[in-house]
Amino acid sequence: MSLRAEIAEQPRVVRRLLDEGWPESRALGHALSRVEHITLVARGSSDNAATYGKYLFESIAGVVTALAAPSLVTRYQAPPSYARGAVIGISQSGASPDVAAVVAEGRRAGAVTIGITNQPRSVLGRAAEHVFALRAGREREVAATKTFTATCVALALLAATTAEARGRSALSLAGLPEALDEAVAAEPEAARLARAIGRAATVIVLGRGYLYPAALESALKVKELARVWAEPYSSADFAHGPRTLLRPRTPVVLFASRGATEGESRALASSLATKGARVYAITNDERVAGRARDAILLSAPLSETLVPISFVVVGQQLAVALARRHGRDPERPAGLAKVTRTL
Repeated sequence: MSLRAEIAEQPRVVRRLLDEGWPESRALGHALSRVEHITLVARGSSDNAATYGKYLFESIAGVVTALAAPSLVTRYQAPPSYARGAVIGISQSGASPDVAAVVAEGRRAGAVTIGITNQPRSVLGRAAEHVFALRAGREREVAATKTFTATCVALALLAATTAEARGRSALSLAGLPEALDEAVAAEPEAARLARAIGRAATVIVLGRGYLYPAALESALKVKELARVWAEPYSSADFAHGPRTLLRPRTPVVLFASRGATEGESRALASSLATKGARVYAITNDERVAGRARDAILLSAPLSETLVPISFVVVGQQLAVALARRHGRDPERPAGLAKVTRTL
């Protein structure tokens, strides 16, 4: 199966997870509803999904959520207290020793432990008390695509069921597979943006709030596949210093959606263009699209909370198209392996 095929498979993977994952997530959500805090531990693309999970658990379920520093457990032997909390390890392969080590430490401390993985019988699966399987099927390509979106959906399911168990308004995931269908169909538009960006040596990637993880993951994909130095920032953090990197004709990929940050995103698109940057938007906001040099305008009705899951699919396609523009084979990224083990 090619990388293009795995990207195209994502709507089906998400449909399967939504069809089969609710009973499992409700049981886990009930356990998570009783904890005082949640720690997410991951590496690489899974860490970008964990950042998205932090936004979900805090905003939807109202549970303080942190991202772990695995070396505190594996190198410094100075673990924080995970008591009265939950530790959720995230790894598509389940093979990274440091992720499993943090989960095992949490389990020793009496925390609720969950492994989110595509390989339930992995090291992570054995370390955690509970396993939430991604059901994504085998992912053969080095770059994580369908396992990334499946992880984001798994986190959304857990946040929704935790909120429900805590008596809060639940998150509806209705319309998500259809939004992914639209994103997959935007492949020609992603290729058009790649042609416009051309062979630029540096690309800045911006997103705010829920879309910050989409910026992180899309920039990682551009680095992995196109070997282009893609710098991701929160749109807010970008104003605190990195903005000075802007030069005339610097390509900026802006992830922006309607909702709480729409006014800021519109102003940012205008401001960047005034500075001479070439702004390329991935958005569902016509006013942002109108202020960009070029844009992919998505129209599927989807909550602001879930928009990143569809937008990141376009980011994946942009990375593939940029790789080809640079003469790279996106299915054979140099120096990378499917499974990375760090300690």
